[in-house]
Amino acid sequence: MAISRFELTTRIMFGVGVVGELGNEAQQLGKKALIVTYPDMRRIGLLDRVVKDLQDKGLGTLTFEKVEPNPRSSTVDEGARMARDEKADLIVGLGGGSAMDAAKSIAVASSGPESIWHYVETRARPEGAVPPIIQVPTMAGTGSEINNGAVITNWDTHVKSTVSNRFMQARVALIDPEITVTVPKNQTAAGGIDMFTHVVEAYVTDGTPTPLTDGIRETVMKMVVEYLPRVLAKLDDIEARTQLSWASTIAMSQFARLGGGGGMLTCHGIEHALSGYYDVTHGDGLAALLPAWMKYTAPVMQHQLDLLGRKVFGRADGILATEEWLESVGMRLRLGDLGCEMERADEIAELAVRSSPWLQLHPTPLDATAVARIYRDSF
Repeated sequence: MAISRFELTTRIMFGVGVVGELGNEAQQLGKKALIVTYPDMRRIGLLDRVVKDLQDKGLGTLTFEKVEPNPRSSTVDEGARMARDEKADLIVGLGGGSAMDAAKSIAVASSGPESIWHYVETRARPEGAVPPIIQVPTMAGTGSEINNGAVITNWDTHVKSTVSNRFMQARVALIDPEITVTVPKNQTAAGGIDMFTHVVEAYVTDGTPTPLTDGIRETVMKMVVEYLPRVLAKLDDIEARTQLSWASTIAMSQFARLGGGGGMLTCHGIEHALSGYYDVTHGDGLAALLPAWMKYTAPVMQHQLDLLGRKVFGRADGILATEEWLESVGMRLRLGDLGCEMERADEIAELAVRSSPWLQLHPTPLDATAVARIYRDSF
């Protein structure tokens, strides 16, 4: 039997009001914090609240409020220069996946003169000291607060790829469902699709499934299927928001592989090329691609798709059940709805293979021809 190794070095603090513990946690890790976030965090009042909390505990504060969706390497490099020049010794990610991925990447790039893209391409170890990271997710979706990876886009080449190392793992994750109430309906829905696909992709492609791993994944998927519609119907439903926050965190943590299960996020790999090229919302792109990705995979993994239908939806047909659920939450999208172009199928497919080399690990390896087929079938 293969040896499995699990490490979770992040301390998770979860619950309504836990964001108020940021200052207490931060003062144990640094003296000068760089808060990495979006421009609109100040508008909704959350950034000022966080800054005050840190300052009340005696920390110096800097804010980097330039993170965009699908964060770009040039933005990360700018933030890293700020952290380096101002001698920030703590990085706080405040926002969704883009802000948290940018925070991780800024921490690593601030350790020396190299661009973050150097670390994407070489997987090099940081040369200097990497500031510790605290993550404060403001929406349920990516689960980026609980792992050591980030997805960054090189806008010059449109390559959207991953970077990861142990220095990118947060010391603390403060997960407060109450602050996710501010997330609008469209972003909430996109986040729900992201967390569902994090689990369903690994579940469907797992060639050596185990009872424990499958059970954890099935539970997470059932939580999203049940609670996402509740949140969309009532955006301030704290109980449903709480369950989605748990699902998001577990989906991208090592908990989702306890028991030794495997599987690959290959639909994500295809979508990265879309959002790296068109700058579409990640969850929207996943929603548009997922049914065609499932149908492509079905000839070799039908047994897992059948399990999905029975265990998660109580239905015989896992693909049809997924399509109908997407429709029910307003996310049965097509690539044409997102501004993508059919005539660029081959170009996007080549970009996907270049950006996401793990596509070759799909149960039926995904080469450029196969990716282009999924792309066309998603219109």
